[in-house]
Amino acid sequence: MDTTFNVFDVLRIAEEVERKAARFYLGTAREFVDSQRRGICYDLASWRVRHEQAWNRIRHDYSERTGEFGRFDPDDYVSSNPQVMAGLTWFGTGWEVRGRLFAHMTAHQILRDARRRANEILIFYQGLKDFACDAESRTMIDNMIAEEGRHISALNRQVDRMQALGSASPHTWSLCAAV
Repeated sequence: MDTTFNVFDVLRIAEEVERKAARFYLGTAREFVDSQRRGICYDLASWRVRHEQAWNRIRHDYSERTGEFGRFDPDDYVSSNPQVMAGLTWFGTGWEVRGRLFAHMTAHQILRDARRRANEILIFYQGLKDFACDAESRTMIDNMIAEEGRHISALNRQVDRMQALGSASPHTWSLCAAV
């Protein structure tokens, strides 16, 4: 049986990726005692939550427009459970292990790592296109890739800005200013 995903499925996968990312950054934020690094992680989590909500709204609008409400196939576990596909990203692992690695990172390193992880999500979405069942699904994935590209650009601007100002400066991070 070939696994393919329609627009509804693709949006559920994107929501799950964002949910896992937000949980990762919230868990990681707890590892920091200083407000700058904790704030960066909270901002990254907030950013991911907003995108999860956006994909959710798009999925609901799509459902109302098309009557598509997903599918449950007990013989196709992958298609019926978006967390399986979302688990293929780096967010598939718990923050407990990865968060401890963050404990010694500078603010600049956290941003560079966030940029790397966003790039991995972009690559994941590019691979997901191979499983799209139709042109509309591929177009939706292209939108996801573009959105992740905007994340990467915003993070690049912040990494460059922080590097220019020095990572020790307490007022160098603002994701809102980057977006």
